[in-house]
Formats: sequence, C-alpha cells, structure tokens
Amino acid sequence: MGQFEFFKLAHHPREPDLQSPYTVLMLDSRRISILSFGVMRKPFLFACSIAVAAVLVASAGAAGPDVGVLSVEDGKGMVMLDLKGSVLGRLATGTLRVTDQTPWDRYSALVVGRKLSQERLGPKTVLYRGQGLRFRMVGGGYRIVVRGAGISVSAVGRGVVSLDADPRLPGEDVGVYSLEDGVDCDVERALCTALPDEPERFTLGSPPGDGGRGQK
Repeated sequence: MGQFEFFKLAHHPREPDLQSPYTVLMLDSRRISILSFGVMRKPFLFACSIAVAAVLVASAGAAGPDVGVLSVEDGKGMVMLDLKGSVLGRLATGTLRVTDQTPWDRYSALVVGRKLSQERLGPKTVLYRGQGLRFRMVGGGYRIVVRGAGISVSAVGRGVVSLDADPRLPGEDVGVYSLEDGVDCDVERALCTALPDEPERFTLGSPPGDGGRGQK
C-alpha cells in the first residue's frame, strides 16, 4: 500500500498483555487529533487500519485467556462497547458516540466519513453523525455506542459489549456477530450468530487468572 513512513509497529505501553503477542499498525506516539490529518491521508490510514482488523481478531487467541474479541458485520441496530483495548469499525449511516475514558494518554479516537458532523456532549464525549463513517480507537479505554445500519466492528480487549438489533420487518437481516477467537464475520459469516432482537450484554475477556471469555 506504500507510504508506511506514517506508521510504526508499536505495543500498548500500559497493557502489554493486550497486544504483546502481535503487533498493530499505529500512528506515531504523538497524540493526534482527527483534525490534523490531511484529506489525502485519511483514506490511506483507514485502508491500512481496516485491513489489519482481521489480524487483530485472528491473533487475539495468543494473548491469553483474559482477552476477548468481538466481530460484527452488517449490523443494524445498536452495538455498545465499554472496554480497554483496540476497536476498528465502519458505519454506513447513523451515529457514533465516543467517550474517551483515558483522555490524558497519548491516544485519541480517529473518525472520518462523508457529511461528518460532531457535537461535543461533555469534556470526554463526542457524538459523530454522517455516512460511510470509519473509526479507529487503538490503545486506552473507550465507551463506544454505534447506532444505525451497516455496522462492522472488530475489537480486542477487556470490558463489556451490548448488542441490540433493530429490524423493521420480520425476518429482516440484521447482521451477525461472534465472540469466538479467530472468527471474522466478514469472511466466515456462517460461523456467526444473528444480532439479538432484544438487548444482550456480554463480557469481553476476563480478569487475569479467571480464564473465562464471552460470558453473558
């Protein structure tokens, strides 16, 4: 893809067990605002970020039993994540609410898209609206609420996730999800489960030594 001088291979400095078994394409260590990227750099950045999403999910199994994974594809409704780790995603149309729970670290959320607008709801929370949104949160802790259609998410870390489909017609395709290691719903849709019609909450990962994963 070229121009990899914009990136370096790095590990999360505070949670080495989250990313130590695999390397992740990350921006330079300086804290970077979404407004500092040039127009030409944004598409390139997300081409690389989304390409590496499958690697994040597929490699998470090597990170130990305390780290969980989530893959969502073509979701319609709501996906909420409250976790410490890494999230890459897309949203065809709808809203994205992001709360940075570690605002003083060197990482920040990156969101781009068409007709993008943002509304600051508080010192740590921003609501994004638009079409064809692409977002990336690598490192730190975030609470992310995605609402709309065409939701695709790949996440690795520890925390909780809530899923709630929003079908307009009976039997409508509302997308699929998986909490299993190595399953990418974009590639292996048959191994994934339809989003629940009623809100369901899952634990992503578990405290060290617990050994559980994907618990309701």
